[in-house]
Amino acid sequence: MSHALNRFAAIIGPDADRGIVMRVKGDLARRHGPVLHDEPCGGALLMQAGPGLAARLGPLTLVGDLGLTDLADLRRSLSAAPAAGPGDLVLAAWLRWGEDAARRLCGAFAFAVHDRRTGGLTLVRDRFGVRPLVHASRGGCMIVAQDLSTVLAGLGAQPEVDRAWVADFLCGRPTSTEATAYEGVTRLAPGHLARIGPDARHAVRAWYRLADAAPPDAGADGAQALRAALAHATAEACAAGPAATMLSGGLDSSSLSLLSVEGGGDDAPRPALSLRYRDPAMDEGFFIDAVLERAGGRLAPVSLPGEVGDALFDLDPQLDAQDQPFFAPGMASSAQLYRATRQAGATGVLDGHGGDEVIGGAFADIARLAGEGRWVQALGLARAYARFTGSAPRETLGLLLAWKGRRGFARLGRRLAPEGGGGDPFAWRSLVDRGLAVETGLVERVRAQAEAGEGGDPALPASVRHHAAMLSAPLIAGAFEVLDRAARSAGVVPLYPFYDHRVVELCLWQPDAARIRHGQPRALLREAMRGVLPEAVRLRADKTDFIADFHAALRRDCAGRLARLRAGPAILQGWVDGATLRADLAQLDHDPAPDAQAIFRLWRAIWLAAWLERRASWAAPPAGAAPLPAALAPTAPQGAAFATAAPLCPGPLFD
Repeated sequence: MSHALNRFAAIIGPDADRGIVMRVKGDLARRHGPVLHDEPCGGALLMQAGPGLAARLGPLTLVGDLGLTDLADLRRSLSAAPAAGPGDLVLAAWLRWGEDAARRLCGAFAFAVHDRRTGGLTLVRDRFGVRPLVHASRGGCMIVAQDLSTVLAGLGAQPEVDRAWVADFLCGRPTSTEATAYEGVTRLAPGHLARIGPDARHAVRAWYRLADAAPPDAGADGAQALRAALAHATAEACAAGPAATMLSGGLDSSSLSLLSVEGGGDDAPRPALSLRYRDPAMDEGFFIDAVLERAGGRLAPVSLPGEVGDALFDLDPQLDAQDQPFFAPGMASSAQLYRATRQAGATGVLDGHGGDEVIGGAFADIARLAGEGRWVQALGLARAYARFTGSAPRETLGLLLAWKGRRGFARLGRRLAPEGGGGDPFAWRSLVDRGLAVETGLVERVRAQAEAGEGGDPALPASVRHHAAMLSAPLIAGAFEVLDRAARSAGVVPLYPFYDHRVVELCLWQPDAARIRHGQPRALLREAMRGVLPEAVRLRADKTDFIADFHAALRRDCAGRLARLRAGPAILQGWVDGATLRADLAQLDHDPAPDAQAIFRLWRAIWLAAWLERRASWAAPPAGAAPLPAALAPTAPQGAAFATAAPLCPGPLFD
């Protein structure tokens, strides 16, 4: 078994022609290998690349990218035989429950189901957007794929730039779960499905909302429940095939690494991939070694050089994978970990990404208590927080007052807080050209996004509303999309046990006392991992700051990209505020101490310039540009039925 590296595309509508079909199929094959299934379904064409996933059952045909977990439970609920694969199970569930089948699925997924009875196509994306899914219309034709390049190839002409998306990118505050850098090319939002009719008209609705999740049993021990849920999610994530684990020495990756080998067994040691640095201030070897020792030989250490700073300037292959600008200064390190996963013989890799957000229990939770008027509790937790993290109590108190204090107390807090806590309240948008900000309503859109996070059902506890809003924010799905495409380029599937929906829902409903108990950030996970993690890791109060390494790489400017910015790149005119760009370049040149916000702005400017330059030279591939492989006979059980004209018979797989 292995983690399936599937990708799919679909075309539906009366205006689909051979040129569109060949361009879409060609790009799908270019990126993901042979298109094993190319199935006409009435007025739709479904395509599947990767090791045989596509399936057919009665009037339904499916193509997809399925990283389902808990398959045994799904088989039982459907009275399915052990041979029923993920595609078969999704179709059987769809026949039984219709669109409500999505709620019965666990794990990560994106798929399309065509129903011969209606001639329509339904697209479904998982709860948190772990797997990408995009679509665009061209006349009376809808093009669906998981990669932007595949949709763009089908369109045959480059769309206009979505100017609001670019403004969001430059300020680092995305406001849409649907927009892309291309006008008219749309992502299906996480937890949503889209019904597309034979005429290519479509309607979208939510099938999952985190805030609607039911609370756990009253009186249950949250830490014990989290340990059980996270252990289950980790085991299920690893069940599909050989999986490595990222091991940074932090709380999240260490928890997943040790949970993945809990119970021992005769399995070979799991590869544990760690970045090691020559600089002792950045190397986390002490914590990594403590986890390896606790594993007792069940983790096989794989050490990789952490100093990969100059590789981050190799933007062309990253643009090939992403097709639009993205902000991920650590992507060179992630790419190295993905390649090492493949070299270790694994097709999946456990990643603690998102653990901070899912578990909760940050200083923001203390500030929220203050905002609710619970100042006695908030001040006590702030003092305990300062002791645990080693922060100066004066500065911690200042942050709390500056954030939630009123009038004079807020002014006092700004004086006590680090760097005075003051400054331009709109500094976050300083890189955006003023005209672009006004044209796209940037401030208003960001304010509306923030107010939506503060709103929600007033019957819910404030902590639940805020936590659900954070985990449903556009930034979350955007990060998953970037990581997914980077990992797939290396032939690897990233696995995120923290984003198992049962883990997320459990954490969502935890009371304040459990979230930041004794002032400890992420206290719930620390308590859950008691006896699993070494104490040095479980009670670790710090995180390594890699800004210095990033700052040094920018100052080296090995690819000369900053030099081109200094020369005044005309391509950024109308997008970037020139005064801010010049000031940030001067700061980088003359101040040896890194200014995080300045270097982040420069990195965004570099990426936008690179993408605009590539866009200027873009040309649509001709219909026959890519040689298309002949259809191959699939090997997976569900694919074998797909290759025939007859519908899949429920007899051998479903009782």
